[in-house]
Amino acid sequence: MSEALPPAVDLRQVCTRLPALPLLALEKLETIGVAVSGGADSVYLLAALWANPDYRNRLHVLHFNHRVRGAESDRDEVFVQNFSAALGIPCVVGRRNESGVATELALREARNAFFAQQRAALKLKIICTAHHVDDVAETMLMRLARGAGLNGLSAPRVWQVLHDGHMRYRPLIAAGLNKKTILHQLQEAKIPWREDATNALPIAWRNRVRAWLAVGAETVLGERYADGFAHSAQVIEQSRQALLSWADELGAGVVDGVMSVKALRGRPRGLIHVAVARFLQHHGLGFASGRSVELLVDAMECGLEIQVSVLGHQVKIKNGAVRVVQESSAPLGSDLRNLTLGVLDDECGLLAEVVTVDASLWEKLSRGDIPPDREVYLSAAALGALAWRGRVEGDRYQSLGLKGVAKVSDLLINRKVPLIHRETLPVVLKGDEILWVPSIPPAELYKLNGPTERALRLTWLSPCLG
Repeated sequence: MSEALPPAVDLRQVCTRLPALPLLALEKLETIGVAVSGGADSVYLLAALWANPDYRNRLHVLHFNHRVRGAESDRDEVFVQNFSAALGIPCVVGRRNESGVATELALREARNAFFAQQRAALKLKIICTAHHVDDVAETMLMRLARGAGLNGLSAPRVWQVLHDGHMRYRPLIAAGLNKKTILHQLQEAKIPWREDATNALPIAWRNRVRAWLAVGAETVLGERYADGFAHSAQVIEQSRQALLSWADELGAGVVDGVMSVKALRGRPRGLIHVAVARFLQHHGLGFASGRSVELLVDAMECGLEIQVSVLGHQVKIKNGAVRVVQESSAPLGSDLRNLTLGVLDDECGLLAEVVTVDASLWEKLSRGDIPPDREVYLSAAALGALAWRGRVEGDRYQSLGLKGVAKVSDLLINRKVPLIHRETLPVVLKGDEILWVPSIPPAELYKLNGPTERALRLTWLSPCLG
């Protein structure tokens, strides 16, 4: 379908033909933020919200240009601005400082920072996003594979109250809409949208899951399998909310960033897990799962005092309460810990993934557009038994571009990493070989020599460097 917009009067007329989306269960919202990328899902969301007279004068479009696709990203921006103008809806645009490919988490953090700015500027209490039931199915499968708990398995939710108090509303999930229905209704109404070609590339994990489902999920699981996933997510969310209510009744809510844990001693682990997840989410550590979280749950269940590192933050249980006591981590220690592919290490914030490096990404890497502070790519030869530990005296390796081996301490000084952060950096190893230390280029031995279908991406997600 052509991306050219029809005259404003014609666009408004066809938008009114779309089925009405479920009404918000809130009173007299002054402004409703709508996240619009320009793709089919968000265009449908905006058009269907505008079609409802109760929403029309309250809408404010938020478009974030991720600057991942060069000129195509800029065309997305112009398209959204023109579409919004045709409907008479204010539109504000944000742009990522860096350009080129980045991790899904990095893009999400940049987008959320933009949303936070606009919530303050526009006094937004709610932002609508265009997730639909297929997104629920994909997310649940991905999080099941990572061993997620109730908090992860119930996402994305129809309603979500974030730690800063604002709400996310997902009307397409509430309406039970899937991608096929959205595309059909847009085509029937002759409403244009923008296509993002990168959604078809197997670089991102979600893209690979989506492609896998497209091959035969309906044949194996039934035509409306995504509805089943969405219903299960709702049931999980209801269970999670019930446990949170129980935690509140016990006095285990989060007050001024602190959670009392006295009443959780001896309680079911499921209850403690949900309470811990809410506490970590309040502090922006909602991605944590695994060893550190289990240590916190163990301590609360047994009434013990403990201090652990969670994504580079020190979390401490003392005197019957849990709190974040240090924003930047203490030294990580020399003990060797395994690093599992596809699983975020919640203690230090490392994530190792097998990814495709296409021609576009290779071009960015060749130009040095992706700094090694938090993200690096290595050849498939680096794959194997990966591990990590804290930095120890004498650590040295040949980083990318160097003619010989150098001390890690000297490399960190040369890259002007503040002294307070040097001991917080994990060292990634394959056997005895150092592959990478965040902020330093990766090992020369495992450098990429061109585009490849199989590379190792290492990402450091700790907030310690700010």
